[in-house]
Amino acid sequence: MRLKSAIEDFEANTLGAIPRLLGRLSYVSRLRDRNATGHGRYEHWGLAKVYGEDAAQCAIRASHRALVSDVLKKPLAVLLRDVPESSSNEHLTEKEFLASLMQSPPKPLSPAALAHLRAVLNALSALVESRGDANLRGASQRR
Repeated sequence: MRLKSAIEDFEANTLGAIPRLLGRLSYVSRLRDRNATGHGRYEHWGLAKVYGEDAAQCAIRASHRALVSDVLKKPLAVLLRDVPESSSNEHLTEKEFLASLMQSPPKPLSPAALAHLRAVLNALSALVESRGDANLRGASQRR
């Protein structure tokens, strides 16, 4: 007898081990199959083994959509503070990390939510770039 549902298990044990909201979104995005057929199934061997393939798919899909919803509700300043740690955990530059987040959004996702996600990620990318430019300008000035 299981004490947790597939989604409770996935969110507590798998996502709970990943720091930061954008880090969790990135992880779940990478679980999606991005093959040419476009089925977009999630690959998580352990969850599928314990709960069955259908329950695992439903749990991960629901978590993915909930993570996107959480990202869309957060102020940009909060998300911007998340970017350095999340990107370094994946050994990517901040710009590469933000670009990777758009590679595999959950399906189904409404056109409005997808546009909102793209706008948030583009804004974060621009803020990361301008922060880098500001640091370079400040470093080159005499004190």
